[in-house]
Amino acid sequence: MRWALLSQVWVEEAEGTVTGSSVQVYYLAQELVRRGEEVLVLLSGHRRAWERTEGRLRLVSLPAHSAGLWGWLQPRWQRDAEAVLRAFRPDVVYQRGKLPETVLAARYVQRSRAVFVWSSNADNSAYRWKYVRKRLRWRRRPWWMLPLRLAEAAVADLLIERALQRAHLLLAQTHHQRRTLELVLKRKAYLVGSGHPLPPPPRSKPSPPAVLWLANVTPMKRPHLFVRLARALQGSGAHFLMAGAAPDRHLLEAVLQDADGLPNFRYVGAVPFLQTAELFAQASLFVLTSEFEFEGLPNTLIQACLHGVPVISLGNDPDGILSRYGVGEVVADEHALVRSVASWLADEERRHRAAERAYQLACERFDIARVVGQLMELVEQALH
Repeated sequence: MRWALLSQVWVEEAEGTVTGSSVQVYYLAQELVRRGEEVLVLLSGHRRAWERTEGRLRLVSLPAHSAGLWGWLQPRWQRDAEAVLRAFRPDVVYQRGKLPETVLAARYVQRSRAVFVWSSNADNSAYRWKYVRKRLRWRRRPWWMLPLRLAEAAVADLLIERALQRAHLLLAQTHHQRRTLELVLKRKAYLVGSGHPLPPPPRSKPSPPAVLWLANVTPMKRPHLFVRLARALQGSGAHFLMAGAAPDRHLLEAVLQDADGLPNFRYVGAVPFLQTAELFAQASLFVLTSEFEFEGLPNTLIQACLHGVPVISLGNDPDGILSRYGVGEVVADEHALVRSVASWLADEERRHRAAERAYQLACERFDIARVVGQLMELVEQALH
C-alpha cells in the first residue's frame, strides 16, 4: 500500500518549532516503512524546498509561497502540492488537525480513489472557526492588522471545514475527542491514539530531583506558571528545568525576566526532539501547564510515561490517564500546583511507584506498533 502523510516538518530536519502532529507523522512513517509500506511525507513547514529518498520513504519539502495562512491556501501552492501527490499515486492520504493541508487532502481524493484519513490533534478540533478564535484570543501587534487577520482566518476556516467533509475516516486521540467529533460533525469517529517506539524500562533518577517543563514557549503553554512554581519551591532542593523553542521572542524575554535571579531555575532553549528523551530520563517530575482547550494527548505526556516520570498537570487529564492509572496528579489551580509538586518531591517512594505504573501504561497504550496496526486495519476496511 502507498501512504501519503501530510505534515509540517520532518523531526530530523526541523529548524525550529516541532509540533506534536509532526512527531506523530514521523513515527507513523517509520513504522509503516518497517512494515514494508511505501511512504511519502509531504512537508509544508520548512523554509526551503528539498527532496530525499530513503529506501521506501520519500520526503518532499514544499514551503509556503507567502506569509500567513494564505501561503498554503493559495491555488499555486495547492497545485504544486497536488502534483507531488499525483506523481506518487497514494492509496491513502493521512493528515492531522485543521490545517491548510486538510484542503489539499480533500482536493486530491476528489480526483482519485485514495482514502482520506483525518486525525484530530486537539480537544477543540471538532469546533468550528478555529483560526478566528485563535486570532481573537491571542492578538498580535500591529492592532490595525487584526481585521485583515480575521478575514484571512475566516476564509481558512470555511475552506477547511468544507474539506473535512470529504474525509473517509475520522480519527480521535481520546474518548473525549471522539464524542465531540461525533456530536459536532455528525459522523462516526474512531479512537486511534498516539504512539511512540518503546524504550527500555526507565533507569533510576538522579538526586537531587529535577522537575521538567518541556513545550514550545507560547501563550497557550503558560510558561510563566512554571517560573512561579520554581520561585515558590526554592527551598525544596529540586532543580527546575525549562526547555522548548520560543517562536515568540517577546514572550521568552518576559519569562526570563520573571526568572531572573532564581538559583533553582534554568532555561536550556530549544532541544531537538530526538534529544528530549534524555531530559525525561533525568527528570523526577514533569509539569504540564498547557491550556486544556488547545491540547489533545500531548506527546510530552506520552514521553513522561515512557520514561517513568510522574506528571503533575494543571487541569489537563486526557481520558483520565493521570488520575485513573495513578501516574500523576491533576490540580485545579496554581496554588494546588505548588502544593502537589512539593508533596511529590518529598515522597521518593510515591514517585517510584507511579513511575512503574507509567511505564506499564505506555507499553499497553502508547506502543506505535499497536497504533499503526489499528490504523491499517481501519484503512483496509475503508478500501474494501
